[in-house]
Amino acid sequence: MRLTIHRGSREIGGSCVELAASTGGRILLDLGMPLVQPDGSDWPRGTATRPTEELLQEGILPDIPGLYGDTNPQVSAVVLSHAHLDHYGLSHHVHPDIPVWGSAGTLAVLWASEVFLPDVKAPTLVREFPSGEQVDIGGFMVTALPVDHAAPDSRALLVEADGQAVLYSGDLRAHGHAGHLFDDLLDNPPTADVLLLEGTVVGQAPGSHGYPREADVEREFTELLGSHSGLVVVVASGQNVDRVVSLYRAAQKTGRELIIDPYQAYVLRALAGLSSGLPQFDWPGIRVKFFHRQVARLKETDQFPLACRMSRAAKVTTEQLVAQPERFVLAARSSIPTVNLLNRLHEPSRTAVVWSLWKGYWSRPNPLRSFCETHGIDPLFIHTGGHASQEDLQRLAAAVAPRAVVPIHTQHAARFDDLFSRVMQVPDGAPVEISEFVASG
Repeated sequence: MRLTIHRGSREIGGSCVELAASTGGRILLDLGMPLVQPDGSDWPRGTATRPTEELLQEGILPDIPGLYGDTNPQVSAVVLSHAHLDHYGLSHHVHPDIPVWGSAGTLAVLWASEVFLPDVKAPTLVREFPSGEQVDIGGFMVTALPVDHAAPDSRALLVEADGQAVLYSGDLRAHGHAGHLFDDLLDNPPTADVLLLEGTVVGQAPGSHGYPREADVEREFTELLGSHSGLVVVVASGQNVDRVVSLYRAAQKTGRELIIDPYQAYVLRALAGLSSGLPQFDWPGIRVKFFHRQVARLKETDQFPLACRMSRAAKVTTEQLVAQPERFVLAARSSIPTVNLLNRLHEPSRTAVVWSLWKGYWSRPNPLRSFCETHGIDPLFIHTGGHASQEDLQRLAAAVAPRAVVPIHTQHAARFDDLFSRVMQVPDGAPVEISEFVASG
């Protein structure tokens, strides 16, 4: 096999890896949107959905022959590790005859996001991984291994061809509610010549991604909900179902009701088949706060009957929230509608605001930060990251014992040399034969 990292060897986000077999077959692992522009600023809204030709000219889409809609398709498939935009956000640009593979949870989030998020489009042709089975994709044998991550139903990808094997970690961790999956991977490690290993936390300060475990987050939520006398607002990713589970459990323990929005309710409903523990809008203690734009999207996509079901089962009104804020915990976005709602409270300054995202995002201008500054509120930071610690990455590499560890999804690839044995640096755009790794190993 031949390995080409089109993007990701020196940055977090925008991951895209190509594997080519001696038979001429080619597949891609992920096709993500870069997190930031080269100068570090955010991308303008709508960038990912601009015309393919423009994104290719600007280098936002990697120049990969035979991948896009204006060429003869020469790639067998795109295989997604999970449903975060920096791993799938450009996959809708592939030729409509090229299938995009993902787990059931990954595809469910893609479709849900397409309904609610204007910058998201799902690929044309999708294929779902059969649970626990090896799949022949264009002559490559691909096994999607369940891993713990902040995106639901995430996968590491084992790809075999030409008598060689590459394990692509995707994004993973050991400290979420599904941390047992990491232990399973260590107990039954796949055989791989090359481990393409994410290194998000490598080179970053200890504790920069929050609490050590999701269980710690749940404990902190429980203490806060039990001690605070007003409304608690928690800003977290709507796709982070671990966080919703933690918040729901904390609310149940403290007698509060958890308010979610239609997007969160929709995502949880789409993922209900994955776990019986994912809260649903018709469960006790769950309420839904409707926002105009989200209801409009349900109408536009012919799903207004679902909005009506949500309303009958769980609707909470602004008046109810204003009258008894201490009854509720609100899972929210940092958005103008959220701030407008909070400003309806009789005493907005008594609101407890929790930032349950990476702390670095708080430093960027956002509506909730402005709300806190206006009302003199000191935000609380209660979060744990979606990525394995350096120590857990080392445990994984030791268990797999590949002939080479290749850094990806990291800003500090050079630090890998100090942490792992048999590291090989593969820069973006440089094709490398796996046989070179085998020989060097």
